[in-house]
This record gives sequence, C-alpha cells and structure tokens, in this order.
Amino acid sequence: MSIALAHKRRMLAQGEGSATVAARVGAYTSTTALASPANAAKHLKLMEAAMAGDLERISAINSRELRQQLKRDELLPKYLEYVQRYRDSGLNYPNAVVMQVLVWLFDTAQFEAGLELADFAIEQGQQLPERFKRDVQTFVADELIEWAEAEHKAGRSPEPYVSNLLPRVDGEWELFERIPARFHKLLGILAMDEKDWAKAITHFERATELYSEIGVNTRLEGARKALRKQQAEGATE
Repeated sequence: MSIALAHKRRMLAQGEGSATVAARVGAYTSTTALASPANAAKHLKLMEAAMAGDLERISAINSRELRQQLKRDELLPKYLEYVQRYRDSGLNYPNAVVMQVLVWLFDTAQFEAGLELADFAIEQGQQLPERFKRDVQTFVADELIEWAEAEHKAGRSPEPYVSNLLPRVDGEWELFERIPARFHKLLGILAMDEKDWAKAITHFERATELYSEIGVNTRLEGARKALRKQQAEGATE
C-alpha cells in the first residue's frame, strides 16, 4: 500500500472524509504551505492523500473518454496550482504529485505543458510512479510517438510535436534505439505523404541505421525510386 493511500485511510478511519481532506489541503496558503521543508513535507502528505482518492475515482470509471475528461476538466486544474507553487518554491524533493500530474498531461495530450513539466522533472531528477518502470525521457518519447502514430493512422497530423522532439529523442537523450527509429520512420512516412522523397529517404535511412528491424525497407526503396523518377523528369524538362 502506498504511503498516501495508507494516510488517507487512517484519516477516513478517524472520520475525515475526502471533503475534509480537500478542506485541509485548501487551508494551506501559497505563502505558508511551501515556506520551509517541514511545511512542504506536511503539505505533500495532504496532497498525496487527496491524489490517492482521485486515483481511486479514476480507476472506478470504465470509459477511457470519461477518465480523460475527469483528468482534463477537474483534476489537472485542481493540482496544477500546487505544482506551480512547488516549482516556484525552489525546493527539490521526491514529489509524487508532480509526477502524477506529468502523466495526466500526457494522457490528455497537453504536450506543451507536459514537455515543460518534463524538463523541470528531469532537471530535478524526479522519478515516475513505480508502476511505469521508465525514466522521464523514455516515458515522454514513448507517449508522444504512440499518440503520433495513432493520429496519423486516423488521418490527422501529429506535427509539430514529432519534429520538435526529434533533436532530443535522437541526440540529447539516451534511449533504446527503437524509440528514435520510430520517430524517423513516422517522419519519413509524413514526408512521403507530401512527396518530399529526399526527406523521406533521409529519415528512413536514419531509422534503419538506428534499428535495422524498424521495417522501412519497402518504403525506402519506393522513395528512392520516386526520387529518381522525379529527377529524371526534371532533367528532361
């Protein structure tokens, strides 16, 4: 059982329901809650207790759409204020609430805010909830490429997020090679959609270099053939 959940259950056993927990959290003002490490630790316990209750609410909902709506419309506004106050405090300690908010931002495809918070978490050396078994960089790259591939399959553009994250995925961050290869593969496919054969070839070749089993050989040969044809037609004209 998590510390937060155990704490919440102890309060419930003492007659303090979720409304009381929320009231106690709200009793801390922005000027006192994170004024010192001791106050910050007490405030974090309350926030963790509230978060544990909200995670139980989410788990009781069967509809993915309704879960996302709850996170986006109610829970994120509820916790983002605390996250900002923690960031402004200058303190640095393991903060499960910040990291759960990070997860929810990516769950709800709020990538600008999610990437900004991810940068902060990486700088602080924060760890994701244990169930993820990944570092922040891997989580961010995985979540974004999963979303991007689904968007493209549905006929929607995943840009500019894929291109914007590429320098980090293939360069700045140390990731399993298949992850940046997936980024290059998708960018190659997007380039083929635009008939930008040279760009597609560049991405497919890099994807193959990173991870030979990424599965772009047929597309790569098709792009090369199309580029040769385009060049020949241009020379003729």
